[in-house]
Amino acid sequence: MSLVVIVGPPGSGKTTIGRALAEARGAPFRDTDADIAAAAGKSIPDLFVDEGEDRFRALEREAVRRAVDEHDGVLALGGGAVMAEETRKILAGVTVVHLRVDLAEAVKRTELDRGRPLLQVNPRAQLRRLMDERLPLYREVADIEIDTTAREVSELTEEIASRLAVRTVVVGDAEAPYDVLIGRGTVDRLPEYLGKAARVAVLHTASTAALAERVGSLLPEGVEATLMELPDAEDGKTVAVAEQCWEALGAEGFTRTDLVVGVGGGAVTDLAGFVAACWLRGVAVVHVPTSLLGAVDAAVGGKTGVNTAAGKNLVGAFHPPRAVLVDLDNFATLPRRDLAAGLAEVVKAGFIADPVILDLIEADPEAALDAANPVLAELVERAIAMKADVVASDLKEGGLRAVLNYGHTFAHAVEKREQYRWRHGDAVAVGMVYAAHLGAITGRADLVERTKAVLEALGLPTTYEAGLWDELSAVMKIDKKNVGATQRFVLLDALAKPVVVDDVTPEQQREAYERLTA
Repeated sequence: MSLVVIVGPPGSGKTTIGRALAEARGAPFRDTDADIAAAAGKSIPDLFVDEGEDRFRALEREAVRRAVDEHDGVLALGGGAVMAEETRKILAGVTVVHLRVDLAEAVKRTELDRGRPLLQVNPRAQLRRLMDERLPLYREVADIEIDTTAREVSELTEEIASRLAVRTVVVGDAEAPYDVLIGRGTVDRLPEYLGKAARVAVLHTASTAALAERVGSLLPEGVEATLMELPDAEDGKTVAVAEQCWEALGAEGFTRTDLVVGVGGGAVTDLAGFVAACWLRGVAVVHVPTSLLGAVDAAVGGKTGVNTAAGKNLVGAFHPPRAVLVDLDNFATLPRRDLAAGLAEVVKAGFIADPVILDLIEADPEAALDAANPVLAELVERAIAMKADVVASDLKEGGLRAVLNYGHTFAHAVEKREQYRWRHGDAVAVGMVYAAHLGAITGRADLVERTKAVLEALGLPTTYEAGLWDELSAVMKIDKKNVGATQRFVLLDALAKPVVVDDVTPEQQREAYERLTA
């Protein structure tokens, strides 16, 4: 059990919610105001009257220091505790939940409690002053922010408990390892990754505009946000769009210490990473993927890029992010087809490295397609952990990392032929079936039936149109895995044993296509 500290203004519900959270976690509850009263031998109002606020604040600082050092559970602090710099430094090392409340409800809640010494005269005006004065300090120390206005304690307790269950996968980039946070409400952790940024460019599409505005609202005072709306999906992944972003960064005076944030699906994070990689030869980027596909694939690994007439992602750079914030709440509104498309990359992770992924999906495909189900959270974590392991071993796709392209050689050809109107996950699903056929034809593992069964259980396509081999084959010959005129494919010698091969004949490639389209 780890310590959770609750902060917030008077009337936000620190004690009530703190007790409920402690009970839900099976942990003890502690309140520093109660500690202070016990140490002083008198109530808080009497302490203010007899010894003054300065004495109270001194006792409060000591009470917080001692409680953080001793307590293992849930700890509620007095509303003004965060004003002490010493206390804020102590809280930097623990998990802090900030409870917000609007003024009207805070007044209603506190008017029933006459034991608040700072709210004795003109309580509404005093409470407004305290809330305005302390809000930046609450946000400075908080890891999680929750609005308690007009909400039931049980609902709030459940949300806080869910958001405390954040999983962290560290991607071992040789230059700067970075965190991938997976859980609910992780976007609120953005301020931890600002570094010395004075300006933040938030790249988004029309569909993620509300979340982009929320990201901008999380920035502390003194940090300016510039929101840049991109064309939707693959239409935004062009050099022309990147150039527009660079012009905007120049107009805003972006420096090397400033930050780009990509808020959206894989196309947005690819473009945001490319913009960041090239501006001033590299500024920091944080990704907030809003699609399952973006979370498990595009946002992790540091590969950025744009599309050209020659093909997909052929122009780009390796530019690892400072952090990736995978907020599972963003998946709740995704259409089922989009969730399924994202799971194609998860299935890929199962075939090349982690068969438990396949077991989980086969046991309950519906749970895998339910954004609120813990099964999906585990699948996301496993897929990202797999990618993190591979990326750490091969940062710039010199060898091992090529296995992440399982199914992608054929998939990218399909996407280009379909003018990028297909979902990437749908193309990858078909591409994995093609690769499975190719593996069986070349005498390696025969995983065709299992591949088709897993993908079909998720509603993903497993066949493609016949009569297009010459067109698709021409695109496959410029795949970025190829070496000169030698084509390379990722196949499976066995489940979870991928291999990069360069001995697949044109006849075998065609036969795999014919089996796929039969």
